[in-house]
Amino acid sequence: MAAQADLFTPVIHPPVAPKSRTGPRLWIRRLAIFEDRQTLLRNVPLKPGLNIVWTPDMSSSGSRALAHGSGKTTFCRLLRACLGELGYATDTQRSRLMTRVPNGLIAAEILIDGRCWVAVRPLGLPGGEFVARVDSIEDALARGQREGDPQSIDPVVSELFFSAIVGATPPDVSREQVWDVLRAWLTRDQECRLADILAWRSSQTQTRSRAQVIGEIAKRTMVRLALRALDADERAAAARERELMAAVEEERRRQAYQQQRYVDSLKAVRLALGAGDDVGFDDTIEQKGLVSLAEAALAEAMRTDLPKPPDVGSIFARQKALNEEHETLAAKRQQLENDARSKRDAAEQYRAEASLGEIDISHGWIRICPICKVSVDEVKAKGCGISLEPCDLARLKATIADKQKKAADLDAEANGAEQEIKIVEALILQLRSRRQALETEAKAADAASRTAQAAAKTVQDRVYRARRTLDDVRSLRERDAVAKLTPPGAAELEVVRAQLDAGRDRAQTAIRTLEERYQGIMAAWLPDGVIGTIKLDGHGLKVDAEFSGRGEVSTAALESLKIVAFDLAALHMAVEEKADLPAFLLHDSPREADLDGQLYDGLFRLVHQWEEQAETPCFQYIITTTTAPPTELRGDHYVRLLMSSTPAERRLFAMDI
Repeated sequence: MAAQADLFTPVIHPPVAPKSRTGPRLWIRRLAIFEDRQTLLRNVPLKPGLNIVWTPDMSSSGSRALAHGSGKTTFCRLLRACLGELGYATDTQRSRLMTRVPNGLIAAEILIDGRCWVAVRPLGLPGGEFVARVDSIEDALARGQREGDPQSIDPVVSELFFSAIVGATPPDVSREQVWDVLRAWLTRDQECRLADILAWRSSQTQTRSRAQVIGEIAKRTMVRLALRALDADERAAAARERELMAAVEEERRRQAYQQQRYVDSLKAVRLALGAGDDVGFDDTIEQKGLVSLAEAALAEAMRTDLPKPPDVGSIFARQKALNEEHETLAAKRQQLENDARSKRDAAEQYRAEASLGEIDISHGWIRICPICKVSVDEVKAKGCGISLEPCDLARLKATIADKQKKAADLDAEANGAEQEIKIVEALILQLRSRRQALETEAKAADAASRTAQAAAKTVQDRVYRARRTLDDVRSLRERDAVAKLTPPGAAELEVVRAQLDAGRDRAQTAIRTLEERYQGIMAAWLPDGVIGTIKLDGHGLKVDAEFSGRGEVSTAALESLKIVAFDLAALHMAVEEKADLPAFLLHDSPREADLDGQLYDGLFRLVHQWEEQAETPCFQYIITTTTAPPTELRGDHYVRLLMSSTPAERRLFAMDI
């Protein structure tokens, strides 16, 4: 039986590129670090196939130098920067670089379909990055940046590798971000610790990659697109599902809101009618329903008599007549006062005129002529030398007497007018008391009118509330009678989900190809009895490993191993051009602490086998490690960069940063 079981053991063969391929479609030939344009700090040649960046740990180096802090992760980030990633260091690291190498540069020779592109990025002061199609880094530096040079390699990579993907990306990944997202997959952050197949970028690294912010669904979609496991029909169904899900969710929220309103309204109706929760809408043998109670409440409210307001119109009319009478008396008083004053003035004038030519003999006054002002006695004795007419004393006496009489008559008339004024003032005083009484009556009437209006409003409000309650009860009864409808779009959503399931079934061909590679890698790498599976369903894309008879086993080391195997399976498909990916992969220290050393050696030997069995490897795999690679892979052909944390000259920048 054991021999029979061996027939079904998965086998991984080295990837076979199309015959027209003589090397990787994309690979990095060289990375250089400059202190300035003339001073080279580090030159790292790379090659197709396996490339090892090694900082020996204490067990390998025989020294007490730490295996950490030499620059392995920084080396990976510089490669990623030359491949187009915006952030090549954290803000703190960048500040230190700006201080130590303000004019520093990094440059990489990137071979794409046999053509060399050189990417130049500043290390210190910002600005000046460019990409040029020249033969070497030295040519690019000598040439310098020119107008029209792209700042990033992204457009070149996107055009040559992702033309079939750019129109099919999820909404939160634009055409310009395709390589940015997939680059994150092929060059995972060491900080993510290979925790999940979709864990590519950590926020700690401050890379400004789109992969840091998009969700799991978008990343899974990008992986499926790259693996050709997502066709146009499924993409259309997925887009329609998103639309329907949004509509269904909106309808669900609306219905929940309406239901809450229904509950609140029913509670308010029961409270207004004084009905308990056991009272339904319609009458029963035992009790009246809410509708009958509401109708009765409305009828009772409409029978309420409205209070009659007082007749304030007659009060206002009497106030008006009283005001008119007061105005008449006041005018009459003013006329009498004017008449009396004018007669007094005239009387005074008459008396003044009568007294001008008269001497009261009893008091020793002397009569004089009113014309010449000469004593009458003298005139009579000597004669008047002025007047030609004789002085008529009798007439003068008569004139004086007449004026005095007129003055007396005018005084009498003035006295009469003044007596009449007193009568008018008495009448005005009487009007004042009547006016005060009317004002008191008007205030009382106004208060009574407001009270009547308030009472009427209370009755009207009661009628309105009763009518509104009845309308609400009838409306709630109608709504309760209507069965809850299925949310619009729910039926179509089921159809669309069936289409998605069918699309995933079609995608299983590509997933099965990936799974075969994955199973073969796991079988070659792990002990006998380990079965690897890749599942694609409505819940996501899941990579598993099970030990025969023990079920799924999960440890930190095994989890990281599964992720590495998944990436290698995708690399295998990329070499054979069964995936829309460059056959390029970068792993930064993929060994977890408890991963068995022999299993870890198996990773190097597996990739080495792929390289050895191809005349020219059509992939590039770069791995950093502190654990020593297998003995046969420690030569310069595979170890492209050997570093140490001490002394400083053996670090990546050959100095303290």
